[in-house]
Amino acid sequence: MIKCENTCPLGKFDGCCHSCPEFGKCKDACSEDFKKCGCSTVDEETALETFKSQQLAVLQQIASLVTTKKQIEAQEKELKDKLKEAMERYSVKKFESDILNITYVAETTSTSVDSAKLKKLHPDIATECSKTSKKSAYIKVEVKGGE
Repeated sequence: MIKCENTCPLGKFDGCCHSCPEFGKCKDACSEDFKKCGCSTVDEETALETFKSQQLAVLQQIASLVTTKKQIEAQEKELKDKLKEAMERYSVKKFESDILNITYVAETTSTSVDSAKLKKLHPDIATECSKTSKKSAYIKVEVKGGE
């Protein structure tokens, strides 16, 4: 909570006008920037609780959205895996429609430098420190219309 040297002009709140639940509605609210006015201090102990209580609905909405997003991403992965398997089965490399373009990207390998190993050994022996890793096959989906 933000504490203030000044008292509420209406006597309804003990603290800075900017912390008052009626701040946006009160015609007598302080117009000073509480960060610069020199009359206010932040009470660290209650600030977190005030934030939590005032933002609880937003926090719950974010949690719900994150959960829903994870569920949707899991569904998307499952559907893409099914499409990838079908594209492999029928040797389809590219599919185009008015709604989607789907491109099958085959499994590949790549070579990169293992920096941890390179740091332990001599910096000039980069080839000794390279490793080959397998990259799984996947499909690329583009939604037309900028989405």
